[in-house]
Amino acid sequence: MPGAGYLLSGAYAQYGEILYGDSIETLSKFPHQIDLFINDSDHTPGYERREYETIAQRLTPKAIVISDNGPANIFDWSQTVGRRFVHVDEKPLNHWYPGAGISFSFK
Repeated sequence: MPGAGYLLSGAYAQYGEILYGDSIETLSKFPHQIDLFINDSDHTPGYERREYETIAQRLTPKAIVISDNGPANIFDWSQTVGRRFVHVDEKPLNHWYPGAGISFSFK
């Protein structure tokens, strides 16, 4: 997607790297440990679970995994690998947008 990751430029470029391509394939070859993983790719349950399984061994002890895909998959994966989990619902007041939510997995 053109412009994806534009916030990770300038002075912030030293804190991360933007990678394009199939996320499972890319993550399988990723050589670094992961402190923060934000899942926002293919939203199908099986694909999302495979992403979590692919990164699991690369997560640092303080790593946070974030998903906006709904709580079910990240909750199940968190339980399986012994991580804690919290989900926060968005509930806009007096707004046409009904809200969504975001989930966090951490040690």
